[in-house]
Amino acid sequence: MSPAATRSPVVLRTLVVTGALALSLTACTAPSEATPSRTPTAGGQASATADSTPTATPTPDLVSTPFTIDCDDLLDAGSLSTWYPGLTAVTDDRASGDESRDGEALRQVADADGTTCTWQDSSGATVTVGVAHFDADSLDELANELVATSNSVPTFGVEGYFDTPGEIGTAEAFASPAFVVARSTTFLEPGDAEPVVSAVLSALKQVG
Repeated sequence: MSPAATRSPVVLRTLVVTGALALSLTACTAPSEATPSRTPTAGGQASATADSTPTATPTPDLVSTPFTIDCDDLLDAGSLSTWYPGLTAVTDDRASGDESRDGEALRQVADADGTTCTWQDSSGATVTVGVAHFDADSLDELANELVATSNSVPTFGVEGYFDTPGEIGTAEAFASPAFVVARSTTFLEPGDAEPVVSAVLSALKQVG
């Protein structure tokens, strides 16, 4: 299936005002608008110091284009069974949307109107994949955050990172305009996630 028609970009932004510790903190938020919606990025808050003067610091924009594709076109259970036997698609939102499983990266995918898919085996182990489309500056911002918080992985074939936040292996890859996330308790090291990431990247080339 081909991606849904391109719609208006979604712009994510928050203003955070920090003041001296001896003063009250005053938060300023941009006036609400019907479109586009605005949401903070992960590193958007500026820290307060005892000698600081209140300043308004906008977070970098994350500009996304909605990306909608069927999970079977992105990565079907048949492909996954090559590496993880017994996986079936999970349609229960409570399973695929659990924050402890999805983590920050997949919440960013969801906030950007991306595609998130989860598969589960009989023991309860899951593999969750997410894909969102961002502009070049937004991809740079996301990647720059990972430089400091994750571990670079050269074997993904594109700029990639891997870490185990909450003891859940999380792989993140950048193939403009796509931001790809693969997350599973079965990912103990980058090599465990590489087949899934590669399969998703290959599927993205096919669907455009």
